[in-house]
Amino acid sequence: MTASTAKQDKNPFTPGAGTLPEHVVGRTAEFKLLERALQGIAPSEIRKDNGRLKKGTSMTPISLTGPRGVGKTLLLTWMQELAEEMEIHVARLAHVKDLSAGDAMTRLLDDIIGEAGEDFLKTVKGFNASIPGFGLGLDLKDKPAEGFEKILRARLRQGPMLLLMDEAHHYQENIMGFMLQIGQQLITEKYPLVILLAGTPDLRSYLMKIGATFMVRRERININLLATEESKEALSEPFANRGIEVEPEALEMMWGMTDNYPFFVQLVGAEVWEALPKKGKRRVDVALVEQAQAGISRKRRIFYSDIYEEMDDEDLTKYALQAAEVITRQQGAPVKKKDIRLALLQENSDLEAEEAKRIIDRLQWLGFIWQGDESYMEVGIPSFFTYVQEMEQDAVK
Repeated sequence: MTASTAKQDKNPFTPGAGTLPEHVVGRTAEFKLLERALQGIAPSEIRKDNGRLKKGTSMTPISLTGPRGVGKTLLLTWMQELAEEMEIHVARLAHVKDLSAGDAMTRLLDDIIGEAGEDFLKTVKGFNASIPGFGLGLDLKDKPAEGFEKILRARLRQGPMLLLMDEAHHYQENIMGFMLQIGQQLITEKYPLVILLAGTPDLRSYLMKIGATFMVRRERININLLATEESKEALSEPFANRGIEVEPEALEMMWGMTDNYPFFVQLVGAEVWEALPKKGKRRVDVALVEQAQAGISRKRRIFYSDIYEEMDDEDLTKYALQAAEVITRQQGAPVKKKDIRLALLQENSDLEAEEAKRIIDRLQWLGFIWQGDESYMEVGIPSFFTYVQEMEQDAVK
């Protein structure tokens, strides 16, 4: 098999977490905003004498929110790759949920320092603040904010930086609070720094708790489902690029299994691709999609069952269906979070207001309901809603 043939036979769909698909659709405004943020701290925009921007300041911190599976990590990966191409240092931190505050800070500072030169390491050593892995024997426990500020400021004098904090809603509130305060202060001082916080929709509630009032003025990216035409393009273009015809009826059938949910778009495309014959004329018709349908349905239900188990373990299913009912009975009329909160309190006399807020945040984190533009609430993936209804009906039989 030649290299070109192998490339043609490689599945172009990527239903994995954070992997850039071959054909990216939608998110045009989001990509432009992220690119503009990086252009503002490009090396050509920085004064050589003091490491600060020649004019203006970099963009205010950016928050990127959306349910699981809609492409947040994809955007982060794209931004990281672009930053590296522009010779902007990237410090990226995720998976801090099970780390202590000290371990999370150590990992972040490790990324901030990166492959800095000996001169910078000598500077850090002078701060008497230790970074494991660099043999400096420092300890930031007593004054973590002061140590973080000194190291970040010194590193920014070496060149521009993109600070990516994925799953930001898992950071300890006091740590996140001083990190953002310090970051914003350095941005105000014209240091070349871009900060992006990514998380599920309850990141909004989390940011309100940490006392960083300037975050109200942050740049916001909120992503949910794709538009119908975007989903169809994402399904058909990878086949078309290889000269494989997708019949209109087959495309409609494929699209009908996606809910315009980016993860499902990639899942459907990947399963149909695997069903293609390995030899002879290849075409996507209704018969081929029907052949792949069982595998698609099975994988979708596995995806649903994992989330449903989380919901059931936390005794949230009853509240989930009540919240969805509030949204669906409005028949498209705007529904705000407070409308759902009031409905939960009315239908559950033993529920306290704070607990109702927590339940709504958890349902957003699980992707059952979503907070869209202008804080209006939406049902998440429609077929997931149906799945939960079916599971609850089976439970009472």
